[in-house]
Amino acid sequence: MGGSVSLWAVVVIVVCSVHLQHPGRGAAGVQVLRFQEDRVATSHTQAWYKGKLEVSRQLASVTLCGRVFLFTLHTWATFIQLKNSKGERSILEGDIWLDRVRPVIAQNWNFQLLKKKLWVFRWHHLCFTYDAERHLLSTYVDGHLNSKQDVDFHDKYIAADGAVLGQGVDYMRSFSGNLTQVNVWDKPLSADEIRRLAKCEDDQQGNYISWNIGWTLQNVTSYEVPLTEICKQEADTRYFWFPSLTYNAALYLCRALGSSLPTGTNIDEVVNIATIAHSKFQYYQNCFTDFWIGPNDIKEEGVWMMYGVPIQDPIVWKASEPNGLQYENCGAIAPIGVSDLDCDTNLRCTVCSFKDFHRFSFVGTCESELRNVYYTAFQLDEEELMFMGYGAYHIKRLNGTWTWINVVTNETIAFMLESLPDFPMGRRWWQLEQPVCEQKEGDRWLLLSPCQAGYFTCNDATCIPLSYRCDLKYDCGDNSDEEECELVSFPDGYQKHLPPRSMDLEEAALSIVLTVIVESLAVKTIDMVMEVSYQLMLTWKDNRLLYQDLKVDSTLNVLPGDTMDKLWTPEVDFINTIKSEHTLMDGDSVMRVDRRATSIGMKPAVPREVELFSGDANTLTARRKYGTSFMCHLSLVLYPFDVQECVMHFRISSATKFFLLFNPNMSSVNISANRFLVEYEVGDLSLEHGGESQFSEVKVIVPLTRRSGYAILNIYLPTLVLLIVSYVTLFIRPAIIDVRMTSALTVQLVIATLFSQVSASLPKTSYFKMVDLWLIFCISITFLTIIFHVVVDNVMHGEPSPSGSTVWVNSLAKSKLGPVVPGHTAPATTPSVPGREVVGKRVVIATKVMVPAVFIIFNSCYWGYIMSQ
Repeated sequence: MGGSVSLWAVVVIVVCSVHLQHPGRGAAGVQVLRFQEDRVATSHTQAWYKGKLEVSRQLASVTLCGRVFLFTLHTWATFIQLKNSKGERSILEGDIWLDRVRPVIAQNWNFQLLKKKLWVFRWHHLCFTYDAERHLLSTYVDGHLNSKQDVDFHDKYIAADGAVLGQGVDYMRSFSGNLTQVNVWDKPLSADEIRRLAKCEDDQQGNYISWNIGWTLQNVTSYEVPLTEICKQEADTRYFWFPSLTYNAALYLCRALGSSLPTGTNIDEVVNIATIAHSKFQYYQNCFTDFWIGPNDIKEEGVWMMYGVPIQDPIVWKASEPNGLQYENCGAIAPIGVSDLDCDTNLRCTVCSFKDFHRFSFVGTCESELRNVYYTAFQLDEEELMFMGYGAYHIKRLNGTWTWINVVTNETIAFMLESLPDFPMGRRWWQLEQPVCEQKEGDRWLLLSPCQAGYFTCNDATCIPLSYRCDLKYDCGDNSDEEECELVSFPDGYQKHLPPRSMDLEEAALSIVLTVIVESLAVKTIDMVMEVSYQLMLTWKDNRLLYQDLKVDSTLNVLPGDTMDKLWTPEVDFINTIKSEHTLMDGDSVMRVDRRATSIGMKPAVPREVELFSGDANTLTARRKYGTSFMCHLSLVLYPFDVQECVMHFRISSATKFFLLFNPNMSSVNISANRFLVEYEVGDLSLEHGGESQFSEVKVIVPLTRRSGYAILNIYLPTLVLLIVSYVTLFIRPAIIDVRMTSALTVQLVIATLFSQVSASLPKTSYFKMVDLWLIFCISITFLTIIFHVVVDNVMHGEPSPSGSTVWVNSLAKSKLGPVVPGHTAPATTPSVPGREVVGKRVVIATKVMVPAVFIIFNSCYWGYIMSQ
């Protein structure tokens, strides 16, 4: 324990010398107070305000600002606390975590989440303002507005007679780090004033607590530092040095540390590295002469590339270099320039450059607090690399083995097993000595990652965007980004046969969205069947599940078959089918997860960056193509001018309406098929929800309008022509009775044949169809025409008889020509009889008028009825 504290003190001195750059006591600047330099939690490090505070002075509005530089977090850090003589605490308090802060004002605790997490060994400027008139609490980090919150403190005031820095309620909440410029105002500062303070453009002092008035120190170290040094945006370049490595090991090491090998393109950098190395390694493994650079021309001779990208500036080569052709594809820095070397057979020293301290994450440890996850890399001596946690943990080499230890309790948690390269960065096997994630012993994968938020860490510690993980293509050099890409995390006790319950209401039914996409459609009128090829999609939520690494593109979230088999899926029956059919989950089914919400965090128990998504906010969609014959009850009364309505009837059979219900608002039907069928034109499809069943039902209504062009061209138009031909026979000379009768009979036979063909192509119904009426009418009117031909022929050329027509003709003749001689009749074949000729002409005229009249009357009724429907 003592050795760790001493080492930590050395680290703090090194870090602070870099960040503070203090010129020594008495130099012009601001006072910096250093608390718990050894990082040991204690209640004896504090600083009391020297100014006078009175309880009688009450603050309604307030601004608290301070600049903090964290060494570690014990639990959380309270950097200031105002008290009064009555013993009341938390009159005004500033609490810090890594991902949140908490301004405590008049004993009101209000968490504020941070948009960017705080770092250790880095200055942060924090401000909390409360505007009593607007009831507005605001948080600023490094001069930028972080959050606003409407808060009403109900006329509570801040009234204190003392202020202390560095201590909270107990010592585990004490502050470890540097503090400066802690001020309090009795008003809310403006955003511009806070920005100027954060950027060191102003050093405004508080009118309630002023930093410059001073502090009484207890076990606290004080320095004065130039304000400009605190606000430096870029620190000087620092280097980690490692001797005797191959090129690939050196490349891995620097990238795994979040750094890079030198480019060798900057003469100042080359000279500076050679100079520093000569002073550090003058008698050590020739590291003062050769250091690997990052670029190589392994892929293409003469084209020097760094991490797959050609470098822009020329390398600072030594004289006569490069000279190794395709046999020497890597480079190393020497005191007078860069020389090319063989990558595989040479061992050279390694230097990794840093502009700032890098933050590492130890993933797979199930730690909930970020202070136990985050680490910073340090190197005090050559090869002596260590990782110091933001909290109580360290990772360092002990007796030649990388060890994960708790420096507060001085307990070893795990040893890293032998690995090449022998560094802990990346995904490694560790031997547990303490329980981790409920695992008490054995080997466990753990990940020490240099990657920041939004990136995935490959096994070799290289970083790729998190969206590249499990995207069906390799992005990591070791292909580890496509390993263990399970999309669904099942809870213990998941039961496939039980449907999930809705989270909206305890007793509410689970909503299932039905989507039907009709791809092709055919109607067989004679069989009264509608054959449909369609995509059927069911979408629902299963709040029992957690999803992993979901992509915005849902095609990348398709579940494998073995996962589908483990999931509950709704079953839907197709009601009006010829056979008993229902939805299937087989090899033709596709199930995917649709990302509807953002991640709820990372999975803490796995050694990789695995984003978790809630099953209650993201949906499952099962899709399958079906070819189904639906029975269709067609009413053919108006055929071929009928409008039909066929139905695709679906019913959830997995559970009753109490548990499962089709969503009436989000369910939909679409058609991508050709709307113009052989006989019908398909209208706009719609959904009809409801039904008297105890199960949820929905009907897809398919409106069909008969395309009557075929019937008009093949039935009505030919029959109309035939009717005209039949009517024209009335204009043939009555004397040619054979031609008149033959033509009329032929027309009737053709229409009768057409009637038979049409009837055979339609279902046999017990009711008349409009086309039947039309054809029967056509047959009837041709029959009437034949009758007219017979009547005309008999009137004009028939045999005489004592009764019947002869008597009738004689009477007509008597009325027109005078009395007829008894016992004499005119022969039927004698056209010259004046009486018969006149009567015959009148009968012919009557037939020519009667046929059109009947046709017009029928068509008026026929088409009027059709148009009215």
